[in-house]
Amino acid sequence: MNTEAMLKITEIVKDGILEISFDEQEHHTKIYTIFCDKGSEIMKGKIAGFTQRTCLYVGELKKGKYQFQMDEQIVTKFEVL
Repeated sequence: MNTEAMLKITEIVKDGILEISFDEQEHHTKIYTIFCDKGSEIMKGKIAGFTQRTCLYVGELKKGKYQFQMDEQIVTKFEVL
């Protein structure tokens, strides 16, 4: 399964908003986790509803590299500037 095609996020976050786009509009509840570069869990939550695109406020995160994980399988890296 090509997980990269299912989910796309903002790779460089400059304004505190992490944008998440899904290839298909679905009605599901998805659990997400954000990890720091060292692997510690920083933030956790869920995205629910009939959506193809959503945004998360990550302005409280310090500058650096992070990992975004969706439903314990899709891991994508992003950086906060």
